[in-house]
Amino acid sequence: MDLAATLERVRPAVVSIHTLSSGIFRSEKLEDPNVRRLLGLPDDVFIVQSGAAAVGSGVIVDSENGYIVTSRHLVADADDVSVTLVDGRAFEADRVGEDGPTDLAVVKIKASGLSALKWGHSSELKVGDFVVAVGNPLGMAQSATFGIISGLGRSGFDADEYQDYIQTDAAINLGNSGGALVNASGELIGIARGIPAPSEESTGIGFAMPSDVAVQIVRELIIHGEYKRGWLGLSVSPVAMIADGGADEPQGPIVNELACNSPAERQGVRLGDVIVALDGRTFATDAAFRNAVSLLPANARITLDIRRGEESQKLNVTLSQSSDRDTVIVEFPSATGSPACTPTGPVLVDVARGSVAYAMGLRTGDYLTAVNGEAAFSADQVRDVLQTIGVKASVDILRAGTAYRIEFE
Repeated sequence: MDLAATLERVRPAVVSIHTLSSGIFRSEKLEDPNVRRLLGLPDDVFIVQSGAAAVGSGVIVDSENGYIVTSRHLVADADDVSVTLVDGRAFEADRVGEDGPTDLAVVKIKASGLSALKWGHSSELKVGDFVVAVGNPLGMAQSATFGIISGLGRSGFDADEYQDYIQTDAAINLGNSGGALVNASGELIGIARGIPAPSEESTGIGFAMPSDVAVQIVRELIIHGEYKRGWLGLSVSPVAMIADGGADEPQGPIVNELACNSPAERQGVRLGDVIVALDGRTFATDAAFRNAVSLLPANARITLDIRRGEESQKLNVTLSQSSDRDTVIVEFPSATGSPACTPTGPVLVDVARGSVAYAMGLRTGDYLTAVNGEAAFSADQVRDVLQTIGVKASVDILRAGTAYRIEFE
């Protein structure tokens, strides 16, 4: 492997991105009314900080049209975005599109003689594969660091809604975000996400957004300026395990939240359903399921294989526009809707702070719709459950248009 030759092809496609932003200056001291009074600052007056500079990285993915993929957090609130190429040329950049859940963005420059990287297939990566990170760490343009793939499918961080990171020990520092992670052939297999650690120094653990996801998002950002997601209207808890030949085997994530009048609720999904498969694809973790749903486009038609008790079903569901969940809908529950979305049970008039019920997650105003999967008809049911120690139980509630299942022991 001739690494120098590979980098000679890669480095011209990796750019430095500089931004200037203006925003309200925030300080704990300035939030203190006494300090504001001492400084003569009225409550409705704020200090605007201008000229805040940031530096990051980007990757040219279309040399003919000048499209560059980078990190959204770098350019989203910027007043000015400029791009510096490996040959020293600098250009003002236009923002093309942004996607919050994946922290990806596309900008565009008008320049000749550009080099672009070819997308690789992150789905073909294996732990131990050789990779190189190229970017602008700490302002040092076109720096290259190498390592291996340390892990795949990483999640559990609060950085992005979509979490399916490539983990690498190739050094990724402040300024690498938006840069390239390439394989031994120089193909783009990830967009650097930066570091999760609070330190600004590399800890030997870096992350990148997989190319198979990034190319899908980037394509839509170039065409539409946004990624138009579909809305399913459910959330899941960790994967259920079932006994199979004496060993526990994964069965699927469990529906523990269901938005009333959502595509999922209207088309047959119920609290407690186990999602066995989506379009034939099974999921070993709840994060993997959430990732798959987050990439579904608006109006997508999907098939959910679910298990409800001892029965299995196939549900055909058509997703709606994600913006539909922001629409105010006033209607009475339908007789054909989910029992969890029909407030026929008792309402909790007062849930005291510090009580067992409060610690469980119950709140004043919650409607009880089911206890241990059976229709709720009295508050005594819940009291009996709360007084039972060491027995697994569940309570279904309806709160502000969303049904929840709360499980506890």
